[in-house]
Amino acid sequence: MIDRRALPGTIAGVVGLILAFAAMATQERSLLFLAAVCTVTSGVLVLTAPDVPLRYRDRKIRHDEAARLARENDQMAARAARFEAEAIAAREQLATTMLTESPRDDSEVDVRSLTGAATTAQSLDLITDVASGVFNQVFFDASLAKRISAARRGLRPLTVALLEAVTNLGEPDEGMADPKPVAEILTETLREADTVARTDDGVFAVLLEDTPENGAIWTLERVRRRISEDIPGTTVRAGMSCYPAYAFDAGQIVEQASEALMAAREWRQDRIEVTTATPDD
Repeated sequence: MIDRRALPGTIAGVVGLILAFAAMATQERSLLFLAAVCTVTSGVLVLTAPDVPLRYRDRKIRHDEAARLARENDQMAARAARFEAEAIAAREQLATTMLTESPRDDSEVDVRSLTGAATTAQSLDLITDVASGVFNQVFFDASLAKRISAARRGLRPLTVALLEAVTNLGEPDEGMADPKPVAEILTETLREADTVARTDDGVFAVLLEDTPENGAIWTLERVRRRISEDIPGTTVRAGMSCYPAYAFDAGQIVEQASEALMAAREWRQDRIEVTTATPDD
């Protein structure tokens, strides 16, 4: 199929070829001269022809491709929204179950506070860390295995990060930053579907739903910047691992994140480390 942009030049070239044959047959120099003119004109037209609109078929192909990509994007967004909603519901269900099965189930507890409403003070020490207001290690450990199972069923990535905020790093009075403002920054920066907890040794454990390595690094970097801006003099160090890129189960992913945090602690500055381990290690 001839490109319409070259059509004028092609016609001039064909005319020139016909005139050349005629000149050879008749021995007319005038025809030979005209053939040469047509040939030159053909070259000029081909080289300088302006762009023309795409053919209808080409436009339709591109339009269909754009529509297909838009549908796929909408489907992915809807799937991600369903996955996040499922994660929130599963977290609330687990919290309710743990509170119900605790020895203090004689009190009525509203666990919605763990995702945005108020709760009774009597329940705080069951599944939350009183000092920070986020979940405690008991809840995080119970939740992690279930979330990895859900990620496996949904073919979704998942990241676990261990983060600490240290004040006066390298000074005699070095210590952990006040956990309350750090916890508030984490919960405000992360999505509602993500889980934030504080472990028994004062480190924050973060479970990032549907998040691969690159997304997790950018998320932790946003957290680091926010802490640095809102809590001056604080050094943020974090270690992370991802399912299924680096780990296949809860114990493995936490161990890898812990080792990455240890590597981050070797730096005397803000640092985010990704595990270098593999699922086979």
